[in-house]
Amino acid sequence: MKIFKVINNNIVITLDQNNQEIILIGRGLGFKQRPGNIIAENLIEKRFSLSSSDKEDFSVSQLLTNISLEDIKVANKILNYAEEIFNTNVSDSKIISLSDHIHSALERYNSGIKLKNNLLWDIKRFYPKEFTVGKEALIIIKQQFGVQLPEDEAGFITMHIVEAQMNQTIDDLDGLTQFIQKVIQILKYACHQEIDEHSAYYYRFVTHLRYLAQRIFSNQISIEKSDSSMLDIIKLLRKF
Repeated sequence: MKIFKVINNNIVITLDQNNQEIILIGRGLGFKQRPGNIIAENLIEKRFSLSSSDKEDFSVSQLLTNISLEDIKVANKILNYAEEIFNTNVSDSKIISLSDHIHSALERYNSGIKLKNNLLWDIKRFYPKEFTVGKEALIIIKQQFGVQLPEDEAGFITMHIVEAQMNQTIDDLDGLTQFIQKVIQILKYACHQEIDEHSAYYYRFVTHLRYLAQRIFSNQISIEKSDSSMLDIIKLLRKF
């Protein structure tokens, strides 16, 4: 197996039999290497390929240049934890995007920059299970880097987990969350009463609403189209 492109000391790209790029990760894998050199198989710790849609989502080479092997290992550990919690598979491209976020978060912390997550309260309400993964992610990051990131970062990581669960990329995750928030506000106004946000009916409604929002924001359906099952849940919710 030959090196097609050297990204950094720990990441190289090779080509498979169909000339598709394969990303290889391992400590020292790219150190003093050049395209055309033979890859040391014993140094490879992780390998993965990206689908065509994944490649369109971001510049892989540009992101990989900045992130470290430790960033990738932490992201991989977080996503493995999420897979265990939700019993679902995660696209390899999510490892790259989450690694990049972790790298940026650590850079902000070291520079004394605090990034406020204005949707943190809504993220906790609408994605409670995913937020537990976000909080666990902060523990994993602290164990690896000795840095305690603020809770706002748990919220940002939560949205990576939400996207990973969808197994697709949503360009406007903040907009998706605000959509859910606005629908619930309209529902409260229409019902002329507060809603018990701890009830099973509320949780079922928000879950349904999340899938509806996902389909709208991924252009799978038009927002003008009706959803009769959603209306049934609203009728049930109005009783409480």
